[in-house]
Amino acid sequence: MGLTTSMELTANRRPFLYFPLRHHCEQTFHVRHRLHLYQAGRCMDFASDGADEIASAIAEEIGRSVDYRPVETDGAACRAAHRRASLSFKTR
Repeated sequence: MGLTTSMELTANRRPFLYFPLRHHCEQTFHVRHRLHLYQAGRCMDFASDGADEIASAIAEEIGRSVDYRPVETDGAACRAAHRRASLSFKTR
């Protein structure tokens, strides 16, 4: 699962499991770090977690109320406004 999908689940306050690909830098470090900041998701590992552990985690997470940190929703709009404002001043 990539960052976009996991952040959608976080923003919509859905419990989820995620399994970063072992040798995938973005998933192993960036996605995991970002989800840790939001206190979202439950990180698991296909290599060390077997069927019993995964089934148990699903049973614990499904339908659980979450307390993730709120996801900012104005980042792109704010950056666009700043860029537009800086272009307006440069052309005058």
